[in-house]
Amino acid sequence: MSLWENTQLFLRNRMDFFGKKLLLLFSFLFLYTAFLTFYSWSSSTDSFNQLLVYALLVPLTLYGIIIYLLLKYPHFSGKEKIDTASEGRNRSKYEKTGLSPTFSSELKSKLEYLMQTQKLYLNHELRLDDIADLLDISRHHASQVINENFNASFYDFINSYRIEAAKNKLVSGFEDSSESISDIAYQCGFNNRVSFYKAFKKVTGSTPTEYMFKVA
Repeated sequence: MSLWENTQLFLRNRMDFFGKKLLLLFSFLFLYTAFLTFYSWSSSTDSFNQLLVYALLVPLTLYGIIIYLLLKYPHFSGKEKIDTASEGRNRSKYEKTGLSPTFSSELKSKLEYLMQTQKLYLNHELRLDDIADLLDISRHHASQVINENFNASFYDFINSYRIEAAKNKLVSGFEDSSESISDIAYQCGFNNRVSFYKAFKKVTGSTPTEYMFKVA
């Protein structure tokens, strides 16, 4: 579960908790005030008790209205606000961007073709703007194409190609060559050994050396 979902669940539970506590509080105040009102009315032998009855009718009515609203409209306790936020969060962040599913699919195919034929991932300075220019779309739409069709961020998408290239090199006579793992990383588009190791383990679950032993 993501951090947002955990936070959202926590807030919903807290709001539900306070909503119930609020309902219990006003129910108690209503019953207590109702008791005082009845008691004062039943023992009203002077003008003071009669005045007290009328005075108690004001908060009694107010408490009754609040209880009614809490029961009829849960959003008074904050629940509906959280649910509405959840609903908006679950909607695609790219809704109404003007990029239709069909066009998005076409751009996906074009991007895959460019990655395979031009090997864009080998460019150490490759940026999302470069992808957008090649697809002739905006940066926002380029991000949408990658996120929706590959379920990955721009860097994770690019690194997946780089890792595949590195895997091929690691199992193609690497041990017999004079190249180092850092050389492989640089050849496959990474700028340094650290980022290569991090991305490699994220994709494969093992280090480059461990991977070589696994497939050997």
